[in-house]
Amino acid sequence: MAEYTTPLRRYYAFYTAGFFVFILVLAILERYGMPPRWVGYSFLFLTIFLYATIGVLARTASVSEYYVAGRRVPAVFNGMATGADWMSSASFMGLAGTLYLSGYQGLAYVMGWTGGYVLVALLLAPYLRRFGQFTIPDFLAERYGGSPARLVGVFATVLASFIYVVAQIYGVGLITSRFVGLQFEIGVFVGLAGILVCSFLGGMRAVTWTQVAQYAILIVAYLVPVTILSYQVTGIPLPQLTYGQV
Repeated sequence: MAEYTTPLRRYYAFYTAGFFVFILVLAILERYGMPPRWVGYSFLFLTIFLYATIGVLARTASVSEYYVAGRRVPAVFNGMATGADWMSSASFMGLAGTLYLSGYQGLAYVMGWTGGYVLVALLLAPYLRRFGQFTIPDFLAERYGGSPARLVGVFATVLASFIYVVAQIYGVGLITSRFVGLQFEIGVFVGLAGILVCSFLGGMRAVTWTQVAQYAILIVAYLVPVTILSYQVTGIPLPQLTYGQV
């Protein structure tokens, strides 16, 4: 595992450093007169190209690699991928909107889906692995026997996934229309194309490594604004120290 982890750390360290250099270059170009629209285009399409490249490089024809990334993703990288999934567009905008409308009570929603991740990891994932199945419908069919249990699992999975994906795609269209200037419909298709290239060829293997790359961007996108806001309001750049008081 160490031989597998060391190159990954090196690759993603170079990627993170390159990301900060890219942001610095964009900031310099914007300062010297680069139109904001072109800044948005550069950031959007370069990141989509990068994710698509990871998806193509991680393509696989192995069933185990496609569904569970060969069960050999290191724990830290798996946690980063899960964190990036938590910090998705639906969470990013939905969390801000919920807290804006509900205030302190809105944190209940945050605890809800965060607790859901923990429950899945503790109560469901071990049984999936023990039974040697890749999907929840397959697990239900193996555990309870017959097609009825499988159909219930398929229906529940499609229903939950559909609701989540609709929010995700809407978020992609909204972000591209507001910050890049593309029409909402075109932004939706751009997002769908990026998702298709990132996940279709490599399955969970491609999704995992793409999510790890997204984590580096998303964690910065979360921390930088809240750190600046905390410093402006309280004079302390660590919002965790003054959150209760504020």
